[in-house]
Amino acid sequence: MLFKKKIVFTEGMNETLCSFDEIPWFSCCGVPYDKPSYYPYLQEKDPKRAEKLLLHTKNYSGTVCLTNLFKEGICRADTFILQTAGWKFYQNEFMPCVEASWRTYEKRALKANGLDLNSVEKRFLRDYGFPDSIDLQLCRMVQYLLVEQYFLERFPQFPLFFSRIIDIYKDGHIVLGWSGRFASHETNLENENGVPILPTDGSLIIW
Repeated sequence: MLFKKKIVFTEGMNETLCSFDEIPWFSCCGVPYDKPSYYPYLQEKDPKRAEKLLLHTKNYSGTVCLTNLFKEGICRADTFILQTAGWKFYQNEFMPCVEASWRTYEKRALKANGLDLNSVEKRFLRDYGFPDSIDLQLCRMVQYLLVEQYFLERFPQFPLFFSRIIDIYKDGHIVLGWSGRFASHETNLENENGVPILPTDGSLIIW
């Protein structure tokens, strides 16, 4: 029988979850951004170009769409745990942490104790006249940002991604995609790349 570990949020994780309520989401989209960032970045300033990038659900012309960029960050975290700690740890501790991170966020939102990011996304899309089919992936980012924090202390080599892009959102901007290429995810996770996405791999595309 498999016994899943009960996940207890650290003080830092709870602080991170609360900090999302204070972020000025999307308030500076299109405003020139010149702050230091772990990843190099290219900035779109035209809303129409930003909309076009967000509408892409597949990679094209050396550009990784937002959905696949976030999937890349998630796959590297999953792969790292499988390669480093094995399948039982992945099932019994890693996945419970992923699930607990989502449940904790969702409970706060349902009880009106925290920000409902789905509503934030819908309001943003409506205000800019973008199709409501666009998914900005905010909930996925919150979930794996907490996962990264939970495992980093135990695994110093844990492949961070969301922790390295969150400041862009805190400054009122968003990520639209990635200029560069990544390998396909059609292979078994255990055979994939468990190292972090590096600044030399390409550039973020932000708005």
